[in-house]
Amino acid sequence: MERRHEEERENPLPLKKRKKEVQVIGITYNLRKDAQADEPDDIYEEYDCLETVEALSNEIASLGFQVFLFEQNELLLQKLDSIAPDFVLNIAEGLGNYRGRESQVPCILESLNIPFSGSDSASLAIALDKVLTSHVLRASNIPAPKNYVAKLPQDTTEKKVIFNTCQKYIIKPRWEGSSKGIFLDSIADTPEKVKTCIKRIWERYNQPAIVEEFLPGIEITAGVAGNIQPKCIGMMSITPVTENSSFLYSLEEKRNYLERIRYSGPDSMSPQLRKKIEDLAVRAFKALELRDIARIDFRLDDKGQPRVIDINPLPGLSPAYSDLPILYRLSGGEYSELIQTILREAFSRYGLCAPCLNEPELVREKA
Repeated sequence: MERRHEEERENPLPLKKRKKEVQVIGITYNLRKDAQADEPDDIYEEYDCLETVEALSNEIASLGFQVFLFEQNELLLQKLDSIAPDFVLNIAEGLGNYRGRESQVPCILESLNIPFSGSDSASLAIALDKVLTSHVLRASNIPAPKNYVAKLPQDTTEKKVIFNTCQKYIIKPRWEGSSKGIFLDSIADTPEKVKTCIKRIWERYNQPAIVEEFLPGIEITAGVAGNIQPKCIGMMSITPVTENSSFLYSLEEKRNYLERIRYSGPDSMSPQLRKKIEDLAVRAFKALELRDIARIDFRLDDKGQPRVIDINPLPGLSPAYSDLPILYRLSGGEYSELIQTILREAFSRYGLCAPCLNEPELVREKA
C-alpha cells in the first residue's frame, strides 16, 4: 500500500490516464534500387536511398530510442510481429503502381494496432490520386489548375476543345510523385503533343494521364505540421538558375538540382504572398484530413495568385536533397527539430510520450 502511494505521488495522473512511454521505434520504408532493362528508369524514383534511412535512424537513436528498420518486403509482417515496436515512423511509398499503394503499409500497421506517423490509409490514397485531390480541393474552395483525364491510351476527348481556354498544358501520371513521369518535354501546346504525352504516360506507367493547365508563375512549396491546429512551418520558392518561361520542376531538374535549381526562403516573397501560401497550405492540409506533416506544392497563375498543384502527405526526409528539410532549413529550422516535430505531433495524437521529447508549443511558425 505504501509503495502504491509513493507511485501516485511521483505520477499524479491516474494509471488509466497515464501516457504510454515510447522506447522502441521502427522505420518502415522502400529502398531505392536500379530499374531493370524493361522498366522506366524512374520507376523507383519515390523510394528512399539507404543514406536517408540511416540519417533518420541515427537522428531518432540520438534521442535515446531503440530503432529497428522495416523494409517493405515479404518479411515485413513477421518482423513487425517479432519486434512489436511501440511506434513506427512511416516513409514507405508502397509496392507496384497501384493507385492505393501509399496506403499499403499504413493498412498493415492499422491492422496490427501499431501507432505510426503521418496520414492514415484513407487520406494517403486520396492524396496520391491527382483527380480525387483536385475534387476535394475544389469542393473546399481551394484554387487548383484546370485538368482533364485521359482514361484510355487512345482517349481523344476534348484534346482540341481544351485549347479554347488554355494555351499550354502539362501532362503527368494520375497517381505518382517525386516528379515521376514529368519531363522537360511534358508541356504541350498542340493537340498532337497532348496525344504524344498521353501515350507515353500509358506506355511507361500503365495508368491514366492528367492533362493539367500550365501555370506560368514561380513554383512554391510549403510545409505544414500539426493536428488540432496545424501550422505552416516554412516555405521556399523553386526557380531555375537559367531563366525559363516554361520552367518545370521536372525529373531532370530534380536529379540535377545543385546545378539547375535555385531554392529561396520565405524572405524572397512578399508578406502578402507568404500569408496566402500559409493560409492555403493549412486549408489544403485540413481539407484532405492529413496528419502530423505534409508538403503542399503551389504554382502562381498569370495573375500571380497561388494555386495548389500537388499534395505530399509522405514528403521526402533526406537531410541532403528532399524539399521539406531544405525549406525548413531556409525558414530557420534544423533537421533534428523537424524530425522531433513529426514525432511529437504523432505521439500527442496517440497519447504517447517520451522523456527525450519536451513538449513546447505545437509548432513554431517560421515562414
